[in-house]
Amino acid sequence: MFTHIQQRKIILIFVVAAVSSLVYDTTYSPSFAQVNNTQSNSSEDTATSTNNEKSTQDYILNIRLLLNQTIEAYSANDTIKAKELATTAYLDNFEYIEEPIGEELSEEGEELLREKLASQIDSNVSIDEIKQTINSTNKVLDDAEKSLIS
Repeated sequence: MFTHIQQRKIILIFVVAAVSSLVYDTTYSPSFAQVNNTQSNSSEDTATSTNNEKSTQDYILNIRLLLNQTIEAYSANDTIKAKELATTAYLDNFEYIEEPIGEELSEEGEELLREKLASQIDSNVSIDEIKQTINSTNKVLDDAEKSLIS
């Protein structure tokens, strides 16, 4: 009845909904609107996500802000908040820039954010390792910004 792709999309929707209902708490995880109340109108922000209200640049800025907050939370030994912030950076932001930034950068960023950073937080690694992964993620975001301008 459903194609393989449709089945995967349905499963992904249920997984995202389940994870969101478990970890989303507005006191911890700021939405895009809470972190960035303004929208950029500059000519450099021509690449937009599927949500036309926010540009790819806006999502990149929000990811950076959330990753900085992740470092702060992790430094304060609040691994639950750190994991929620990192998850928000990925699910509510990075997911929207994957198409505009291209497959290579998308895969690299996804591996760092969704897999490595989350695993490191769960494993309670040193803050230096967390910072290193976030620095690597910021380099991917730098490359993404460059690719959007050219």
